[in-house]
Amino acid sequence: MPRTKIVVPELPARLVSRSRLWTELDRAEDCAVTLVQAPAGFGKTLLLAEWIRRGHLSATAWVSLDSDDNDDRRFWSAVLAALDACPGVRADNPLQELMLPARPSSDPGFLAEIVDVLDDLPSPVRLVLDDMHELTAAEPLQGLETLIRFQPAGLRLVLLTRFGPWLPLSRLRLSGQLREVCADKLKFTMDEADALLRTAGVRLSTVQIQQLVRHTEGWAAALRLVAQALNETDAQERFLADSAAADRVVAGYLVDEVLSCFPDATRDFLCAISGCEEVSASLAAAVSGRADAGEMLCRLERETTLVVSTGTGRRWYRVHALLRSHLYTELQRQAPNRAATLHGNAADWLAAHHCPAQAIAHACLAGDCERVGALLRRNALPLILSGEHVVLRRALAVLGDESTVDEPWAALISALLHLESGEPAAASADLARAEALPPADETPELKSLRQFVRSCLAQFADMARITESPGSTAGNVPAVDALAKLHQGTTLLAAANRARAREWMHAALAIARDNGYEYLSAQCLTILGRIAAAEGDFRLMSDLATSVDARIAGGLPARTAGMWARLLLAYGAFLRAEPAECLRQTARAAGLFDTWVPMPSQSLSLLMRTLRGAAQFDTGDRAAGLRQMREARLNAVGGQFAPDDVALAVVLEHRAATLLGWSGVANAVVRWAKELIPASGEVLLIRARGQLALHRHGSARTVLKPLLDGSVRPALPWSTVEAWLLKTEIALRTAQASQARRALRTALSIAAPMEALYPVVYAAPEVMALLARQVGRLGAVDEFASRVLVVRSSIDTTSAPPVSLTERERGVLRLLPTQRSFAEIAQDLTVSPNTVKTHVRAIYTKLGVGTRRDALAVAVDQGLLEATRWIPGPRASH
Repeated sequence: MPRTKIVVPELPARLVSRSRLWTELDRAEDCAVTLVQAPAGFGKTLLLAEWIRRGHLSATAWVSLDSDDNDDRRFWSAVLAALDACPGVRADNPLQELMLPARPSSDPGFLAEIVDVLDDLPSPVRLVLDDMHELTAAEPLQGLETLIRFQPAGLRLVLLTRFGPWLPLSRLRLSGQLREVCADKLKFTMDEADALLRTAGVRLSTVQIQQLVRHTEGWAAALRLVAQALNETDAQERFLADSAAADRVVAGYLVDEVLSCFPDATRDFLCAISGCEEVSASLAAAVSGRADAGEMLCRLERETTLVVSTGTGRRWYRVHALLRSHLYTELQRQAPNRAATLHGNAADWLAAHHCPAQAIAHACLAGDCERVGALLRRNALPLILSGEHVVLRRALAVLGDESTVDEPWAALISALLHLESGEPAAASADLARAEALPPADETPELKSLRQFVRSCLAQFADMARITESPGSTAGNVPAVDALAKLHQGTTLLAAANRARAREWMHAALAIARDNGYEYLSAQCLTILGRIAAAEGDFRLMSDLATSVDARIAGGLPARTAGMWARLLLAYGAFLRAEPAECLRQTARAAGLFDTWVPMPSQSLSLLMRTLRGAAQFDTGDRAAGLRQMREARLNAVGGQFAPDDVALAVVLEHRAATLLGWSGVANAVVRWAKELIPASGEVLLIRARGQLALHRHGSARTVLKPLLDGSVRPALPWSTVEAWLLKTEIALRTAQASQARRALRTALSIAAPMEALYPVVYAAPEVMALLARQVGRLGAVDEFASRVLVVRSSIDTTSAPPVSLTERERGVLRLLPTQRSFAEIAQDLTVSPNTVKTHVRAIYTKLGVGTRRDALAVAVDQGLLEATRWIPGPRASH
């Protein structure tokens, strides 16, 4: 008997210790049998060897089995020799005197003596049988079965095997005398994979390790082979990006160590189902043509663990990813026609079992245009509404570009996919092609899809253009019914009937949820969020937007809805006076589309740039923020925008321009507002703000009155808060203290339920001083007022202008770019030249400059002067 056969294997120098699994083995100390079962290369032997050498060597007998041990005498010779060599078995133990009969496992006397001797041992010993799958002969298995059945007190049996052993273990499992360590537990974790790679001299990022562990499913042998390959290549990034490269590295190991153990029929069966990520017994039978497919799947799971059951009821099976990839690659290489046939079989079965997305995917892999087209016509609408856009893109690619010219279904699907890619022009072209191909027998589904595409184009570009009447609902077709309700809601919203629009949106959302239409749910939730924003329910707005955002983060392909949702989150952050969070959310919204893709609509562009600019302004980058808002307005040319989007842009840009003294920009905003939203309260608000800046308190009060008494309504719910705060400021400036207190209390009572901190936080300093004096005497809004003060105190240092100029200094500064002499400036301002020189010296001192050119450059940099007034050349030296 070779000594190496009965000793615990030596540990390699660069072993990755897996201490988390020692606990599993420690728990097995009192069990009759421990079964460690996993395919080749999962580290079974090294795990046991390390565990034993770390404190269990004295009570362990080890046998490394091979095919020769199917000889009964050889098997028992190895077992007795291992027990004899075990330090836990005393030298005078009767085991040494046992004589091997000709057929030990069939000799009851011999087996009885073995059981008795083991039963009398003073303390249990562990008998490890490594590579137990090599033992297939009936006689040694029968002998082992006897040991297991009688369970001698001095024996703990540990079986290491690739496949389930042909031993009766069910009774032990039921009695709790069997401890199992399966392949799932032996998979390498992220930390273990990182340690393994480092021992091979390979250092990867966390994301790269995560991808590698996912691709190999934690298979130790595959990880070692990939680590070796990475060590030998100069292009690690390219290797890791190419999953096929890793598969090729592991292929040889799979063939030699795994597939070679299977009979030809088993290999052929695995090859036949390799084109499916998961199979049920019925699907496997349809694909492979084998009536016993279910039995084979059960046996492969039980015996190899390379096939595992998943899902509810564990009726679906999955082949290990690397093995499946290797088998499928070989199938495509050696028998491409058979691969196409197998995919066609899978497509037919999946279509018949109501799995249209998977059916189309297999039809695409089969390259069967006729089958793809038929499946698309039957299932396109529910697939669109469910968000299965990846498979729809694949189907259109198989059908070819000419399909969008000849087939309205394909053209409409292409239109919607282009819209989600941020390409409204291409979507419009596809819709036009579909409109030019009215089928003779237009189905309700096709009509609904046509209307949905029209609605999406209008909804995300310009709500005011939604004028088409919705089609009738069809309760027996959920997708058609849901789309009719969605369109009814958007039509009502375009007509400013928010209450009725909300009812229809909730009805559409209920159908979407009942039928798993995630894409449609995102559309409904986004529009409901916009309705909540328009009504001042900003908490609900944020909750709905968060729900949509979570779906997008989870992979739902609804990027336009996702952009709206993230902009609503940005809006919510802005109103909570959290400009940094507002900037983060606008960046996340922009990140949904590639940088080369233009914004899906002017409405989205206006909203995003306005929020981004206002947040920049409030984080201290005032000039850049105002320029961003100004650019947003100037780019909003020729569109028809929702009144609340325009109102938001107007109020925020006008406030910033007024604070910086950019009177030209402020006047331009007023003209734009009068043109686009002439009847809104925001026009009165900014006019009153302008009058107040000129110290015309009476005029400001007169302009503001219709907004305060409700005879003119604002587009933004919180504009009323701004109006009452302006009235507070006017009252304070005209020494009307009691009126100021009443106006402030009114402003707070409107802002608090909406959680609209922004207008109060950024109110005039004298208003904030009054608020600070009133805290503690404001009743129901006292807590809200305290929060406002806390936020205000945290932003005052960043929001203050970098340089403070007097009104007269600002007037002089605005005339410096005209290149007039000081005398001419004095004449324009009706003051003396010496007065102008005094103001200029004060400006130079405050700006830290010594020349007129440098003063202009710094003034533009700090937002004290509009960039359009003067384009500076190279700075003069001081």
